[in-house]
Amino acid sequence: MSCKNIIFMTVLFVILPAWIGIIWLEVLKIKGGWQRFLHGWVLGFATMLSIAQVVLVPMVALQRTLTEALRVWQICLTVLSLVIFYLLLMKHQKLFAEAGTQEIRVGTEKMAAEQTKEAFLKKVFGTGKLWTWIFGVLVAVLLLLQAYIPARYEHSDDDDARFISEEVSAVEHDTMYWDDPITADQLYWNEGEVRKDFTSPWAMYVAMCSKITGIAPAALSHTYLPFFLILLCYGVYFLIGNALLKGEQESDAPPEKTLLFLLFLSVLHLWGYTSTHTLASMLLLRIWQGKAVCASFLIPVLFYLMYQVMQKEVKKGWVVLLYVASNAACLLSGIGIVTAAVLLFLYGVVDFFYHRNAKKTLAVWLAAIPCGVYFLYYLIG
Repeated sequence: MSCKNIIFMTVLFVILPAWIGIIWLEVLKIKGGWQRFLHGWVLGFATMLSIAQVVLVPMVALQRTLTEALRVWQICLTVLSLVIFYLLLMKHQKLFAEAGTQEIRVGTEKMAAEQTKEAFLKKVFGTGKLWTWIFGVLVAVLLLLQAYIPARYEHSDDDDARFISEEVSAVEHDTMYWDDPITADQLYWNEGEVRKDFTSPWAMYVAMCSKITGIAPAALSHTYLPFFLILLCYGVYFLIGNALLKGEQESDAPPEKTLLFLLFLSVLHLWGYTSTHTLASMLLLRIWQGKAVCASFLIPVLFYLMYQVMQKEVKKGWVVLLYVASNAACLLSGIGIVTAAVLLFLYGVVDFFYHRNAKKTLAVWLAAIPCGVYFLYYLIG
């Protein structure tokens, strides 16, 4: 693998999602360092999945080529990226104009205090800081270890043959579900094992990523994609832990509490392989599969969005994100189509009994419309 492949993967799986997510950061007024980056990365990746679903399902139904679908997806992302750049430029235009005239002033007393050995030790090893450093190092080691293992060692699954065959066929023949991956016969809508993949074309998403990065589908799925996806999933868990562990008067949870939550969760995952259907198995051993991404990434994202929507003074952007996430869940798996709809329905009931707001409950239930549309398309297509 060349440096070019590494750059393309980093841009596609980290930089571009974080950039796309800026639009949600501005709408939701999210502040902070890691908070802002993780929100942008997670929400941006979910947005990219949702856009891909809107593009791929019609293109598959019309029997268009993979290249055509890739071009349309790229155009959508490019337009959205330019819109984000324009909005940021307009927002910070005044700051850019004033940046050249402002002078940075730092009091000499403050500088002297920061340079003293006592102030440095207090800053690093003060109350709570030592545990933050210890937990931070342990979490970093465990997360990088879990992301490295599937990238370094091989693990196969019974579903791999079909998924990889679909991806390879799409890249090599420039088609999308034109031939049966098992029999190699021409594939029709009502025939074959892959009927459900027409409404959940995750394999075509991976095939598009393969064409962009220049890495073979099998190598991308089994080696490089898990590294980014596992870290992305833990980004969601970081947001969940921060939300659950903060106090009533706190905007964010203490960092050592959130890191301890991630530490505990990562240990559970490392020791959680009791069957092929556990979350630990989905996250660490099968994360390249659409249903594993749904279980490990999209469903936690939905729960996090529901937590935000549950707040008394909720921003409308969080409700809109329910629509984006439910549509993205449809891309990943048929399980995602059903599960997202069920979760939204149940949450709507809970939210109604808690807030007694019929309009809000209706808005939550309407977020399941994409799931219903794709499910009906699967049944009657």
